Amino acid sequence: MNKDEKQPENSGVQPGQAPEETQPENGAQTAEEAAPASEQEGGEEAPGEEPTEDEETLDPEDGEYFDEEEYDWEEDEPLSFGARLFSASTSLLRWIVLVAVLLALILGGTFFSMYRSVSLSSLPQYEVSWAGQTLESAGYDWSVPVMGFLHRDFSKKAGSSWQDLELVSESHPELALPEYTTAELTIQNEAGEALFEGDAAAYNDFHFSENGAYSVILTVNSPESTGAQGSYTYQFNFQLEAQPRLVLSDTGVAQGSVIGVRLEGVLGDMVPALTTELAEIPFTQYQGEWVAFVPVDYNQMAGEYTISATVNGQTVTETVQVYGRQRRELDTYTIDGTSAIPYVGALPKNMDFLWEINDPDIYWDGSFIQPVEGKILRDYAVLEYTDRLDPTDPLNAAIPLDQIAAYNANIAPRRSINVTMATTTGSPVVAPAAGRVVYAQTNGSLGRVVVIEHGCGVKSLFYLLGRRDVDEGDFVTQGQQIGTTQGHVICEMRVGDIPVNPWDAWRGAGGLFF
Repeated sequence: MNKDEKQPENSGVQPGQAPEETQPENGAQTAEEAAPASEQEGGEEAPGEEPTEDEETLDPEDGEYFDEEEYDWEEDEPLSFGARLFSASTSLLRWIVLVAVLLALILGGTFFSMYRSVSLSSLPQYEVSWAGQTLESAGYDWSVPVMGFLHRDFSKKAGSSWQDLELVSESHPELALPEYTTAELTIQNEAGEALFEGDAAAYNDFHFSENGAYSVILTVNSPESTGAQGSYTYQFNFQLEAQPRLVLSDTGVAQGSVIGVRLEGVLGDMVPALTTELAEIPFTQYQGEWVAFVPVDYNQMAGEYTISATVNGQTVTETVQVYGRQRRELDTYTIDGTSAIPYVGALPKNMDFLWEINDPDIYWDGSFIQPVEGKILRDYAVLEYTDRLDPTDPLNAAIPLDQIAAYNANIAPRRSINVTMATTTGSPVVAPAAGRVVYAQTNGSLGRVVVIEHGCGVKSLFYLLGRRDVDEGDFVTQGQQIGTTQGHVICEMRVGDIPVNPWDAWRGAGGLFF
């Protein structure tokens, strides 16, 4: 050791020992001593040491630290009934909200799925045709129910899409619609002028007046009772070249029948002419169509007959076969050779004006009805013999049978042109169909007479009435009482001046319902 090196003052530390830490003056602690033991030894507390005021203690129940001074170590007081009720209500409310959210999610998903399941294929499929040709929709506007108030809408504008149809040859092309639907249509000519605007019902009375090119805009609406509500729009063009066409109610009829005739495809107002050997009957324009009812006389020869119609220089023809009726005979024996049953054959000349009456309306709708109840004494088209010898009569027993047969063969019968009935006096007689009373008078041996015009020259006649309940000019409805009987009543039906079988009309059969 050098002399110059200064020896430290005696610190009380023996050689080979580590010097003890000196205490700072005035009793102050060093920084290390001031630091908490947990900081000196990796944050662990020294055993047996109490936490300081600023330290927190771990709560063993919930694992959270708490301030010992703030925590009340005394046992919690029990909750009041109101507090428990509030707590239960809160829990129940939370559960209800959760359930509501889940239900909303489920319903929302269901609604969305159902909404997506409604597509264009869900729209009603309509079959619409014009003159027998199927139409294709150019646009649509629909609202389809999904669930409750929820609907899904589908819409497509018609735009410039037009369907071209094949040639049309009818003056009134038929519009066929689905059942219960309604329709609105507009018909324009080539110049763009509107010839018709209205609904399907009004179109039934429309007929084209000339040939040419036409366009139609048609809207078909759904019935109100269906779920889906909406419409389809159709736009189409067609060329009209109408040709007259003759249509008959039947091509084979019996004597005493009526043939319904309709002439289609007639343009303009020119009246067509009807030609036939069967009868002279004019055409009548009814609801835009030319119609006629051709009578076949009770004694018309059986065979084939031609019915022709001429209009605008064109003639169309159809044929009809007339068949004979089964022969029916009636014997009415009297001492003086006259009939014990009232008979009406040829009518007096003062009634000839009736056969010219031909109202342009068809008053009847559907079948006629039998006008009176009673026993049939003489039927229509029966051959009546009033003075033939009866071989079974004891008074004729002395006459040889061959002489009786020869005598009877020379007797000419009379044919009944009406139906004679025996009734209780005062029985009602009613109108077999609607019509106009064109004759109501007392006429000699015919007694009280009523004649009803049913339209197009079809008439019902009643003779020998006990009382008349209608006057000339009255309009009557089907079933309305027109008079009463006085024991016998004779009922007759004529078309023009030709008597026809009334039973066909009373049973709803024949050409009157064509």
